[in-house]
Amino acid sequence: MKRLFLAFVVLVGIAIVAAVAGIVLAGKSHSIGGLAAGGGTVLVWRVDRPVVEQEVEPALPFGGRAGADSMAELYPAFRAARSDAGVRGLAVYVEGAAMGLAKAEELRRQMRSLKAAGKFVECYMDTVGEGGNGTLDYFLASACDHIQMSPAGNLNLLGLFLDSRFLRGALDKLKIDPSFNHVGEYKSFAETYTESQYSPAAARALNTVLDSLYGQVVQAIAEARRLSPQAVRALVDGAPYTAAEAKANGLIDSLGYPDEFRDRVRRLAGGRPRLARLGSGGGVALAGQRLAVIFAEGEIRRGRAAPGPFGGDAAIGADDIAETLHQVAEDDGIPAVVLRVDSPGGSALASDLILHEVERLQRRKPVVVSMSDYAASGGYYIAARAKRIVAEAATLTGSIGVVGGKFATRRFEHDLLGITHDQLKRGRNADFYGSTDPFTPAQTAQVQRMMRQVYDLFVGNVSAGRHMTREAVDAIAGGRVWTGAEAKPLGLVDEIGGLDRAIELAKKAGGLPAGEAVRLEFYPRSRSWLEMFRDRRESPLPEALVRLVHSLETRPPDLLELPPLERGLARPF
Repeated sequence: MKRLFLAFVVLVGIAIVAAVAGIVLAGKSHSIGGLAAGGGTVLVWRVDRPVVEQEVEPALPFGGRAGADSMAELYPAFRAARSDAGVRGLAVYVEGAAMGLAKAEELRRQMRSLKAAGKFVECYMDTVGEGGNGTLDYFLASACDHIQMSPAGNLNLLGLFLDSRFLRGALDKLKIDPSFNHVGEYKSFAETYTESQYSPAAARALNTVLDSLYGQVVQAIAEARRLSPQAVRALVDGAPYTAAEAKANGLIDSLGYPDEFRDRVRRLAGGRPRLARLGSGGGVALAGQRLAVIFAEGEIRRGRAAPGPFGGDAAIGADDIAETLHQVAEDDGIPAVVLRVDSPGGSALASDLILHEVERLQRRKPVVVSMSDYAASGGYYIAARAKRIVAEAATLTGSIGVVGGKFATRRFEHDLLGITHDQLKRGRNADFYGSTDPFTPAQTAQVQRMMRQVYDLFVGNVSAGRHMTREAVDAIAGGRVWTGAEAKPLGLVDEIGGLDRAIELAKKAGGLPAGEAVRLEFYPRSRSWLEMFRDRRESPLPEALVRLVHSLETRPPDLLELPPLERGLARPF
């Protein structure tokens, strides 16, 4: 046993050393084609990993979020590159985009801003969606000045596809009874378990969202490639294409191999450029007025929910973000705040606790919300009372409704496994949250009453924050999801835009001149390995074991949670 433990420790040590070495080497600059530096700097961005919001904490190579790019790194790098005279341009290698459509919109905007600043932006792709749908990859690449593809590649510009899996038939076979309630006709989370196909309301809402997203993709490609929207739609319907066909149809500009792309970049740079990884040099201005950008990313939970060093999905812990909001509120050197929301929802109670802290912060200084891929359900709840709300056209937002329930396993246990129960209780509803039996009719009425209270609170907060009547909010609520483009005329958001626009609005609200430079400070701050090991509250190995145990647990969905079928729309490619 000791030998096994020692071997494990050695392997972990090797993994840490390899990870650190990889990070160090990735951050180094290399000259293009092995040439000495002398022609300025060309930034290189390899789109080959997920893009998340906040910078992840150090993680082992096998961690869930290890190796992700973050907006906390990419955005300031783009921002700094615009005004850096030494930066000649950006070379983008699109190898497999993994982000939502709203993040892709944000990054396309940053690429276009770099072009507007006089820098070249060039893209290279071996192929577009090898063995799969490449619409997201191409959507991102279309913002480049010039797109080059390998002669043997394919362009799979196939459009949007949503395939939702319904489990009702499987649950029936397993004799498991889903017992769910909801408030809001369109709050369709439970349909994954209670239905065999979309309800008419869910199908209507999802088709509207798909129409909006597809129209945005088509319009963006049409503008970038100087084609008509009708031509782009026809090209999508005719895909996939070989590289030569894609060039003939005006979807790419040239055919070539990576070495030929490097030669092209070198010529554009006008010398012997130095190659630097985008984001490797930071990019946050060191001078100017401070401005806080607070990330609220992931599922909303009570308590603390920061991912450990062994990976895991991001989450918003009510206690964690409350501390951050309080810290920023007490800092008199920060005149305004941008709250960057990327959340599909979660706990209703946690969402309300966070909203309370946002309101407390806003009594001290203005808060402007910037919405990323999601700001739906609980994600919209925490944003509803901000001074201004900025969303991307493709942001999924709204979903003002409530859903929750449980699975009853008595028939599964008894009929299939032979397990029996002999229950004793004191109190008529002592088994209210038990997993053996469905809710009784009386309990169902209780659940519905509790959900109605949460829904009314949700509508009331939106009504107060958006200066709308409750009747007006209720008319566009009911659990329905909207894209940012749809949400703006409904009054749920104020403007369509990204971080640049949210920062300008925050500067104005904070009394800063429009042209004044700002120093962006991102919260929560990521910790180093040393800081994590110094913190005795977080021992990595036990945390990993806890996460393993939690991954095996099942639990009913939290109130306000965005349905899985709606979550999938952020990556419909």
